[in-house]
Amino acid sequence: MLENQVGKRYAEALSANISDASLLEKALESLKSFNEAVKTEPQLDQFFKHPSMALEKKKSVVKDICGRLGVDEKVSNLMTLLNDRDRMLYLGKIVEYFEQEVDSRLNRMRVHVTSAHPLTVANTDRLKAALNKILGKTILIDTDVDESLIGGIMLRIGDQVADDTIRNRLEILKRTIENEEVA
Repeated sequence: MLENQVGKRYAEALSANISDASLLEKALESLKSFNEAVKTEPQLDQFFKHPSMALEKKKSVVKDICGRLGVDEKVSNLMTLLNDRDRMLYLGKIVEYFEQEVDSRLNRMRVHVTSAHPLTVANTDRLKAALNKILGKTILIDTDVDESLIGGIMLRIGDQVADDTIRNRLEILKRTIENEEVA
């Protein structure tokens, strides 16, 4: 998809433009802040998409938003470039890919945990420590609660899923019983 190619290209360019790894996190937060401002204000989103709006007017709004949010200089330059090239509609994908770039450069990995009940801080810390040991990276965990899982947890690491939920075990048992009935 064009959206992914453009998003990845700009994210990689921004990452390559920031040599100091300590500034990556600040740039990511700035990029997320700008994206959130555009997403939460529907008129702003429409403003950037509207073809009859003058480029200079859009540029002025970009600079104003960057100033109000205290956006990092490199990100501000990227926003101006996106506006000049009429690529503002790819901002969401750029954020997504830049976050992956930052995680890669800072040796981090994001893990999404879904459980039937909220995890305690102690459980989350144990899970982080275990995954850190296995994967050799700093683990960032975000959690979700889905009561339909009945019990257990499901981990999503990148495009891999580890499903150790009671709901999944029951599905496996059901398929096994159905296969035995057929035989």
